[in-house]
Amino acid sequence: MHYIFVVDGREKDRVSGELERQIKSAGSDLDYEIYWTLGEGDGTRFVRIYCDLRPHVKACFVSCGGTRMLNEVASGLAGFSEKFLAILTFGENNDFIRCFPDRDFNAFRKTVSGEPKGIDIIQVNDSFALNVVNVGFDKRIGVLRAFLTSRFNRIRAVADGERLNWRRLLLCTIANGCSCGCGEYRCAPHADVSDGLMEVCLFRPMPLLSFLRLLPLYRRGEHLDDPRAKKWIVYRQARHVELHSRELIGISLDGEILSDHVFNIDILPQRIQLILPSIVSMKKRFEPIVDKCGEIVDFLMSSPDIPDDEALQFKIRLSIEEAVENVVRYAYEGGLGWIEVGTGLDPDGVMLTILLRDAGVPFNPLDRPDPDVTLPAGERQIGGLGIFLCKKLMDSIEYVYEDGCNVLIMKKKVV
Repeated sequence: MHYIFVVDGREKDRVSGELERQIKSAGSDLDYEIYWTLGEGDGTRFVRIYCDLRPHVKACFVSCGGTRMLNEVASGLAGFSEKFLAILTFGENNDFIRCFPDRDFNAFRKTVSGEPKGIDIIQVNDSFALNVVNVGFDKRIGVLRAFLTSRFNRIRAVADGERLNWRRLLLCTIANGCSCGCGEYRCAPHADVSDGLMEVCLFRPMPLLSFLRLLPLYRRGEHLDDPRAKKWIVYRQARHVELHSRELIGISLDGEILSDHVFNIDILPQRIQLILPSIVSMKKRFEPIVDKCGEIVDFLMSSPDIPDDEALQFKIRLSIEEAVENVVRYAYEGGLGWIEVGTGLDPDGVMLTILLRDAGVPFNPLDRPDPDVTLPAGERQIGGLGIFLCKKLMDSIEYVYEDGCNVLIMKKKVV
């Protein structure tokens, strides 16, 4: 994979050192180049030209920075195959990554070992938005001013042929992602970036007092489920939205303003291949598993993600031992197969993730009923005690079967 880091040229002095460190952390054999943008919109222009001239090159464009740079890179990528998108935030605000709270977009080394995920993008006339289209509200002008200036907007909204309002609207968000306004507003709490649908939430004109009462719900993402909001909110999922206005209006596309009288807004399903950072920072494959259980456990326990806390380490070790033993006993019925294991911390350094993946017989250990530990040992059913201990010792356990593999994900708070 060839990586192209797309960085705001105005930030060169500030981020060049950190960018160099991130690249080094990914390994000395990384195939890459860096492009420093020349001005607003130049990121989109560069990406499109690169993709046009190199249609068969497998390349990943790394958006470096916040929401604006991500919008430029994603807009340039829309419609091209064999091209991928990655995100490196440098700690800047990026509303779109809030759709993936368990992934670390500040550590590029995790992106190199990540997996691609098809995500949707919104097309607005000839422009694009990856996260949210806002009508009548832009965080930069302040929420109260937005209310006062937008309450008399004569804009007609139509979603999949259904007219949502008759005369005016106060605010309207058309979302692919879940948050906007620098993460202050969870405008689309039910958003799924890969479902081929836009979340349309329209606020009818209302008294200022009612608006101020609803605003905290909107911040927390509770406005769609609270009965107090139903009188004022119209919510739909849609594939096509039209906005019509006799007056020239401006709408915000991921923070960029687009002005027109008519907007045709469409969702382009899974048009972008986003490489999600791996949830683990270290991983290793063992084959065959038989006679290597101790080695597997020792490898995981050597992870720098596990703090030096004796009581905590005891619980983690016991859970790992039981999980690996389950793979040997049930997935491979003897251990003649491979297992891939790894650990990782969430971006806040609070939740430890332990990952186990194998290609054995499909087996979900969570389907087994918990043993009745109140019974005498001789009366209990055989098996099930190991995973029962894991459930008690870990904060959460999840099982999925994907790509022909059993995947067990165990999580434990370490702070």
